[in-house]
Amino acid sequence: MQRPGVSTSALWIALAAGLLPVGPVAHAAECSAPKVVVVTATAMKYCIDPAFDGLIQDQVRKIRQDIKAQQSAGKLIVYASTPISPRGGGYTATNLDVAASVKAALEKEYGGRIWVLDPGRYQLLPLAGRSPGGSEYLVMWTAVLAGDDGTGQDFDMVHFTGPSNMRAFFGCGASAIVECIDRYVTKRAATDETFRRDVADQPARRREFLRYYALRASSAYSPGAHDEWNTFVAINRRRPLGGQVAMYFDGRPLSPAEMETVVSPGYEFRP
Repeated sequence: MQRPGVSTSALWIALAAGLLPVGPVAHAAECSAPKVVVVTATAMKYCIDPAFDGLIQDQVRKIRQDIKAQQSAGKLIVYASTPISPRGGGYTATNLDVAASVKAALEKEYGGRIWVLDPGRYQLLPLAGRSPGGSEYLVMWTAVLAGDDGTGQDFDMVHFTGPSNMRAFFGCGASAIVECIDRYVTKRAATDETFRRDVADQPARRREFLRYYALRASSAYSPGAHDEWNTFVAINRRRPLGGQVAMYFDGRPLSPAEMETVVSPGYEFRP
């Protein structure tokens, strides 16, 4: 992750020193100190807490090392964008399980010559009682996905999780989907006390859970996935026609129009 023409290391040094400009006064009003506006290699901006710099750097290095190891083994690299946060009625632990299932399904479908990067495996830890927000995660993931030059050369394909991927995780068929997911709630509650207390035994929360996973359950409703979508649109616009990162949603390859369409931003800072 870097600003155009600035090395990654220089960016982190400037950020840690508080030297990155936040722009006009309007920026400062919306991105108040100690937060700063960071411009990524795709020119997308995020308002982040610089206290998380070290954690972000460490994770970026780790993920890049994991990618390089898989590339050295001759594998193609796929990024699987799956919602992790509970926004909209989801449940983080369930979403992490879904993300792992999407990884397993894609690696089974395409065979042993691909490696799917599951974002759920790379969580940022809280710092001094504060948890990182979506903007901190997107700075981290943009650095990984776009690379230093904004062309995403480490990736061959991106897959955005959709409803059929979610239903496959729950074991749902083409009918009685709500009842299928309700059975999951009952089954998980029998062995997961936290889930039982926070979801299964709370009628309103249980309804939100059923509504989310039966009717939404898709990266289409994830702010982070929206930013990741726009990141890959920006990446592909920088790559030659025929050399773009392949983009899929819910197991379906996207049309040229879809691949080049920017969607509403999630955590991106747009003053």
